[in-house]
Amino acid sequence: MKKNKRTPLVITVVLAAAIGLLGFNNFVGRRIPEQDASASVPCINPALPTPSQYHIHPHLRIVINDEPQAIPGGIGLAVTDCERAVHTHDATGEIHIEPNFYQEFTLADFFGVWGKPFSKDQLLDFASGDGHEIVMAVDGRISQNFERLVLKDGQDILIEYRKTGVAGI
Repeated sequence: MKKNKRTPLVITVVLAAAIGLLGFNNFVGRRIPEQDASASVPCINPALPTPSQYHIHPHLRIVINDEPQAIPGGIGLAVTDCERAVHTHDATGEIHIEPNFYQEFTLADFFGVWGKPFSKDQLLDFASGDGHEIVMAVDGRISQNFERLVLKDGQDILIEYRKTGVAGI
């Protein structure tokens, strides 16, 4: 009986495709429904370690009309059978970013997991205009990045909703 030299190659390609299609989401993280506002932030696969070089903690503070707002603990952890790669453990404002793989996350990703609106024009239930503005500072410097801000370790992020022209940040 003559062996076909292509058979092992075909089997390898088919097997790799099957693993890729069926197993990739279980290897990296669970698939997230597209209608989910936090779809860009995958679930952590507890079977895989978190790369130590990408376990980071930016800090977020929100001030609305001179009143500090609590950032709730458990954001991204309350979803059944899914711990998001971006989450909070407590109400200190510390954001934990602990994916099983390297991916940059933005402030929009955090607010998406939280389920709250955020942009240069809206902060939670407050919109700019009518004599109010939204101002953001990162590490003490005014930033226009808002939802596009890439989160980094040790960042201090302050977002303020205030009357236009009032001194603050």
